[in-house]
Amino acid sequence: MLEVELLDVIEVGNTLGEGVQWNARDQSVWWTDIQACRLYRLGWPDCQLEVFETPERLCAFAFTDRRDCIIAAFASGFALYDYRRAEVLWQKTLLAEDCGMRFNDGGIDRQGRFWAGTMVEDGSPRADAGLFRLEHDGSLTQLAGELQISNGCSWDAQGSTFYFADSPRREIYRYEFDSATGELSQRQLFARTMMNRYPDGATVDSEGYLWSAQWRGARVERYAPDGSGAGAVTLPASQITCAAFGGPEMDLLFVTSARDELPQWTLDRERFAGSLFILQTPFRGVEDALFAAADLYDCAPLLHSA
Repeated sequence: MLEVELLDVIEVGNTLGEGVQWNARDQSVWWTDIQACRLYRLGWPDCQLEVFETPERLCAFAFTDRRDCIIAAFASGFALYDYRRAEVLWQKTLLAEDCGMRFNDGGIDRQGRFWAGTMVEDGSPRADAGLFRLEHDGSLTQLAGELQISNGCSWDAQGSTFYFADSPRREIYRYEFDSATGELSQRQLFARTMMNRYPDGATVDSEGYLWSAQWRGARVERYAPDGSGAGAVTLPASQITCAAFGGPEMDLLFVTSARDELPQWTLDRERFAGSLFILQTPFRGVEDALFAAADLYDCAPLLHSA
């Protein structure tokens, strides 16, 4: 196991905590409770907590260069959202409410393009989910398909490698990434998780190692660039969902978890299920880019497409 120190547990009781990330501009950590339609902000180190309601399930997001605005992957599609005014400033809807699918994990590449994938959530075995890239001007491209649950969008520090997972298959993939065009190529199987451990949200550190949250695995697994295991952080919650580095020195690891789908007897023994975990590590993360929101904000009226 990796030598880390658990600094704090923020017991927010999230149904499905996800998408955790660090905001260096105001020294805070942010995440979403997808099922509760809530966005969380925790100041660090003062631990002042703010909670913002969202108009639908917020599945993934990234920060923008516009004050109080995020670029969001809501359950139905993409939006530019002002969380303090609770106002959607731009929107592109892709999924119908009754289609049995929703958006899931996402992230922002080193050039500031926003990516998010979909997932099948109606319990069927179909592989109809895909991965999408949103440009600053609102144009949209699908990069991958035939997926069940998109997860773990992350890029190495140089922006030349893209990592991505299909959770039910327990597979993490590695792609060559063209930073100029945003195109993917040369997909390879990077790692396969153990039985009953499913790769969820992920991040990378400055040494080029991938950190993968393991749903039902009570851990965040660290992988070397060649896909070999390089240690793990174990946590007192089985459903670990996402991890991100942050803090003034980018050496803190923030980890979200979930209570969703756990039977009562498991909840009775998992006091910290649905909490945010904060750990001191000897590793450092890589600061994310910002999404340039000006082109979307200037669009009028709001864009909607089925």
